[in-house]
Amino acid sequence: MYKEGHAGLSFILFSPFILLFKSLNVDMTYILITCILMVGLSSLPDLDIKWEIRHRGKTHTFLAGILFGIAFGIVIWYAYGIVGFLMGFLSGFGGVASHLLGDAFNYRKFKPFLPFSGMEVGFGIFESSNKAVNSTMFALGAVVFIVSYQPSVVLQIISIIRGVFL
Repeated sequence: MYKEGHAGLSFILFSPFILLFKSLNVDMTYILITCILMVGLSSLPDLDIKWEIRHRGKTHTFLAGILFGIAFGIVIWYAYGIVGFLMGFLSGFGGVASHLLGDAFNYRKFKPFLPFSGMEVGFGIFESSNKAVNSTMFALGAVVFIVSYQPSVVLQIISIIRGVFL
């Protein structure tokens, strides 16, 4: 997947947590910041391309996700305390984990469980460069996020459609 596909998948994977956090009366500012960070960090594993190291190697592992999560947790902790650490960890780890899931649907196999297991993953469903998949994933992710974050938007859209067609 490309950047927009990974971002859309992150929106999709984070959206159920919005409903959970809302039910726990968590401040929506924290939820929004965490989601935006996770989406923004969803292409973090592809730094290997910029760093000119083997693509889908060390940066494409759950261990890298844990390390990135801890690093971002420490950075955000300075602003928000322990809640900030959780926000940063969820953002870093969640962004990497969603990236790995997206890459698992591509043809090129990789080893996301290193160094604990050498198992290769690659389901071969689509090419990472497939523009239709990337665009659709982003659009779907945006819709799922909006519906989860602000369900009243759906009611407003339905009301507008009724007014136009009925």
